[in-house]
Amino acid sequence: MDDDTRSIPPSDVPLAAPHVAASPPLWSQVLRVAWLSIGLGLLLEIVLLVLAAYLDAAGDTPKPFVSDLAQKVSWGFIVCVGIAFGSTAGKAREATMGVLGLISAPAGFAVARAVHKAVSQALNLATAPGAGGMAPLVIGGLKGLEYAVLGAAIGWVGKKVWGGLGAHAATGALIGVVFGSAILGYSEWSTLNQTPLVLRLSRGVNEFLFPVGCSLVLYASGAMAKRLG
Repeated sequence: MDDDTRSIPPSDVPLAAPHVAASPPLWSQVLRVAWLSIGLGLLLEIVLLVLAAYLDAAGDTPKPFVSDLAQKVSWGFIVCVGIAFGSTAGKAREATMGVLGLISAPAGFAVARAVHKAVSQALNLATAPGAGGMAPLVIGGLKGLEYAVLGAAIGWVGKKVWGGLGAHAATGALIGVVFGSAILGYSEWSTLNQTPLVLRLSRGVNEFLFPVGCSLVLYASGAMAKRLG
């Protein structure tokens, strides 16, 4: 009887809370990626200006800087933020980030082209001739495939113990080299190799470095969320 009186009813025994992997709040994660992606666009534009100045091909830099910066910021904002929406997913995180990359990259490509054209016209700035016909659709499709792979890969790498800064950078670099080569090769073929040298270098910097930058933006946002949490 003494044992019964000293026993604790099962309902009063505290139950251990199940371990749940903490995910950063969606909107705080997206906001961090948003301003980091804007910084990424600004950084890439500064790199291109330095490169153009080194080649003595910059010309009248203030107006191209504004229009090119608007293009890069709008592109980076849409793509990185789009993928970031899937970074807080619990189950099927890789698939979610891949689908969002597939959707956001062509959308960002179309919006960035439109923004660049509108700003250039507002500044009375002649735009460089680009590929016409089906080329924008093909390039947009390649970018959709590229960032679908990037989103899925970053979602997978981010779950690994070894998935730190170097792993994210290497993932972005590998995807940038593979898809960037395909996009640049198709662009040159569609324009009959008539693209000016400085524009070729600008496209090369964008295609090879932006996947690395977007990967690092997503990593930095996740690291900040863990530290703040």
